[in-house]
Amino acid sequence: MDEQRAQAYVNLIEQLLACTNGEEINNILQANQELIDPQFLQVMETYATELEQQGNNDPAAWLRNMAQQLGQFLNPQGGTIEEYQAFLLEVLQAEYESNSDPAVVYPILQRRQHLLDDTFAQLLRRFARNVFSQERVERVIVTAFAIENLCNNIQQFPLGSRANNLEIAITGYHALLEVYTRDRLPEYWAKTKNSLGNAYSKRIRGVKAYNLELAIVAFEEALKEYTRDAFPEDWARTQNNLGNAYSERITGERADNLELAIVTFEKALEVYTRDTCPYEWATTQNNLGLAYYERIRGERADNLELAIVAYNLSLEEYSHEAFPRERADIQNNLGIAYLYRMRGERANNPELAIAAFKEALEVYTRDAVPEYWAGIQNNLGLAYSDRIKNERADNLESAIEAFKLSLEEYTRDAFPEDWANTQNNLGIAYSNRIRGERADNLELAIVAYNLSLEVYTREAFPYEWARSQNNLGLAYRDRIRGTRADNLKLAIEAYEHSLEVWTSTAYPIYCLVAGRNLGNTANFIEDWETAIKGYNLAIEAVENIRLEALNPQRQQEILSDAMDVYHGIVQSYLNLNQKDRALEYVERSKTRYLVQLLTERDIYPKGNIPQTIITELDRLRRAIIGEEQQLAIQEQTRNRGVILTLDQQRQPILNDYTHLNKLKQELNQFIDREITKTKIDEDFILTQTVKPIPFQDILSLTDAETCLLQWYITREKILAFVVSADGNINLWESSEDNRNKLTDLINNYLQLYYSQNGHQEWINQLSDLLQTFSDTLHINDILALIPNTCKRLIIIPYLFLHILPLHALPINHNQILQDKYDVQYAPSCQLFKITQQRQLNDLNSLFAIQNPQNNLLFTDLEVEIIKNLFVQSDILAKQNATEIAIKTHQNFPLANCIHFSCHGTFNPNKPLESALILTKEKTDQEDGYLRLGEIFELNFKNCRLVMLSACETGLIDLNSISDEYIGLPSGFLFAGSPSVVSSLWKVNDLSTAFLLIKFYETLPKNPKKGEIAVSLKNAQKWLQTLTLDQFEQELERFQLQLDTIINQLGGGKRPIFNESLKQIRQRQPYPFKNPYYWAGFIATGF
Repeated sequence: MDEQRAQAYVNLIEQLLACTNGEEINNILQANQELIDPQFLQVMETYATELEQQGNNDPAAWLRNMAQQLGQFLNPQGGTIEEYQAFLLEVLQAEYESNSDPAVVYPILQRRQHLLDDTFAQLLRRFARNVFSQERVERVIVTAFAIENLCNNIQQFPLGSRANNLEIAITGYHALLEVYTRDRLPEYWAKTKNSLGNAYSKRIRGVKAYNLELAIVAFEEALKEYTRDAFPEDWARTQNNLGNAYSERITGERADNLELAIVTFEKALEVYTRDTCPYEWATTQNNLGLAYYERIRGERADNLELAIVAYNLSLEEYSHEAFPRERADIQNNLGIAYLYRMRGERANNPELAIAAFKEALEVYTRDAVPEYWAGIQNNLGLAYSDRIKNERADNLESAIEAFKLSLEEYTRDAFPEDWANTQNNLGIAYSNRIRGERADNLELAIVAYNLSLEVYTREAFPYEWARSQNNLGLAYRDRIRGTRADNLKLAIEAYEHSLEVWTSTAYPIYCLVAGRNLGNTANFIEDWETAIKGYNLAIEAVENIRLEALNPQRQQEILSDAMDVYHGIVQSYLNLNQKDRALEYVERSKTRYLVQLLTERDIYPKGNIPQTIITELDRLRRAIIGEEQQLAIQEQTRNRGVILTLDQQRQPILNDYTHLNKLKQELNQFIDREITKTKIDEDFILTQTVKPIPFQDILSLTDAETCLLQWYITREKILAFVVSADGNINLWESSEDNRNKLTDLINNYLQLYYSQNGHQEWINQLSDLLQTFSDTLHINDILALIPNTCKRLIIIPYLFLHILPLHALPINHNQILQDKYDVQYAPSCQLFKITQQRQLNDLNSLFAIQNPQNNLLFTDLEVEIIKNLFVQSDILAKQNATEIAIKTHQNFPLANCIHFSCHGTFNPNKPLESALILTKEKTDQEDGYLRLGEIFELNFKNCRLVMLSACETGLIDLNSISDEYIGLPSGFLFAGSPSVVSSLWKVNDLSTAFLLIKFYETLPKNPKKGEIAVSLKNAQKWLQTLTLDQFEQELERFQLQLDTIINQLGGGKRPIFNESLKQIRQRQPYPFKNPYYWAGFIATGF
């Protein structure tokens, strides 16, 4: 029943109630004959019930009497009134005498099933009221008992009209509640409320949404008396029933309803244990699995795993011999979960689904239960459609055959919803079909989708309507017959219809799909505005999906899978010559996790906050971030290189979020206890939506002497945006050949770098490699776009450009880029903007970690010289540089400059496990690796600069398609430092020491905007042009310190030192001219 007709019924009822004479009533009924049908009678009954609940008994009685008269007009009675009365008395007598034995009662119902109609329901109501109004208590009790049993049995009676049977049950339960009141008989009242809730949940007549609301009200009322302590099993049963109602609920937010369902099922399982109530436990596990399968909140992958867990637990109790039907139901549910599973082996999940469906079909045969057989055939068709093993063409033919078999039983008249669903699935199979003519297959697909839409209207089935519209759009997009322009127009119309329901908040996953389709299809006809509309909706959906992800690895995967929509919207804006908007979306696609963390890190309650609260707030949220990093590492390493057995493939693959959830709960409780309830800041919330950076904020990073160079790489091209202070954006675009060449160059660069035999070759070729990169990126062409007034360049690399020393790329006139500009690096404009907002402390205090492994000869020299340049210094050297000593040192979080002079390691396969290598604890309390996840938990709010004088500390995750900037610098930026100096490769110990000594010697004590980058540039230029004679002078300057260090290290180190000097003296006249010695360090941040 649609809402418009339902309202027309209500209007007619209110007109009838307002009438004052019979003639007026007849006129109204005559004028509204089209509304007088069985559904109208049901709405009259519902309306009468509401009047009764409000105490308006007379209007309710009049309305029921009118309904009975109209019912007799519409459906002549199945017998005389005497026959109805005899039947009622007979069945009630049987209920009482047999103690409600279906073997006795059902044959009576079967013989008189033609009398099971509205007349019988009304007679039952009048009979009950008659008896209950009498003073004979014994008869009242006996009659109530018999009516209760009749209602229970008739709900389960398989013959006759199911709709009529449920109406009789509902009528009977309402009659019982007149004697089973909460005050007099609370337990029986609760029991009847629970039974009434079940009947409303299954009710066929009336509006489904309203019936479910009535069911929920009834269950919730039952729970007022059915408490866990007093009636544990009844409480659990009602919780399970309530969970089912919430699972099906239409009113309210679907996501909220499913969360409520999950909570109630889990409550039921507190009482329904496997040992005490195995059947009920298994039933509730299945219901819980269904709720997790449908769940919207949380990660879809995790929800499916939880559903699989629940289904498999249920199957352990539902044996094939004892519970064949129930087991078949769960196998069907399990098959569906495997069908859409996102974890495990991609090829094996459809096989597991097919096996589950086939086992279900052993019970649900076509002869025995054709409806269920048809449903599983439909699911089997979906599994074949998705199958990877065997020939794709054969699988699709098997899918089409299964859908056609399903449609033999799922006819439009008998099962309209299932028929429409199967038509939709058949359309998908025809769209993908390999055999037959492609043009014919697409026409068949269009026919199937349109047939499904005859049932799937927007009003009645909004989600399904949107799904079929999206699929129809795909078929029109690919259509061969008809004109191309007309087909694409029809496709766009279908996608737009789909997005009316599939919004970014209600259905974000599907909004992403339909938005992408709209954007891509509009691109075909160069309708850039419509393309932008589609891509923008898809991006809003992606960002909503990301917010539900529970760890950064999953967030990164979500964004990476949707990078094409960001590319699409950037190109669409460029096609409209709106470069500022294109640049905004370039930024919107980058470093989202780190931007979110940095934004939320500095959120504190308003007002005068005690330091103890701030300290604990910091501790808890950093612990949460550290745990998220550990979960991300688990996600990265899942199934990598592991071959699983079939039994292992069946097992769920779940991250353990127990500790993370505990930390979040602890944080929420702390906020509630210490901040909200104490009224320090009643409106305080820890998280907030991070808005994308607008172009005006990007522009604010520039000035008369500062420009931005933002790189962006799509599948087809390389883009370089040059932004100057006047608001002008100049754009350089590469050819597709250049894009492909750059990829080949990067692969060659990395292959040489990581090759055990080729690393020296990489060093020898580095200058030539940088020249080739410069040519491929057309650096000189890009520089021509930069205003002559520019002296400082902020470079925002993209993807693999992060690992290149772009500042050292050769340009015209035998110069390199940083000869012409002071170069700073930033992961994104938004991150750079955030670091600008931090307090910049003077460089007064140093905290240095010095040579923990005691095998870096010149590291000791580096730290010994540097420490004298600071007012205060704390040095943890060699065996004292343990993790615990560093983390617990009182001055570690207070230092203005933190200098790590040690070994570093970057793990290209698992970047989150990259680390700085310290001294290993003898107690094994720590392993001596300060990993990225641990760095996120540190707090450097007084820090101005972190110097990572170690190998590969500036490398990032090259597998991050979303340019998420996962590497050691990101950890230190989050920990609080606005500036990080790091290295892009395995650096030379001696040249690094000389470079960084010079860097600190020229670094101002209170470095302002860009001055850290300037000092690094000057030090690099100095080392690059250092002559051998000048190097000898530097050695002489440090001779005293070097002699002391070498003597402390032992006699074995002197030959190593001498050999290093020998090699340097052979490289004349500029021993450090090769970029390998000086170009590897970059300054990131402000």
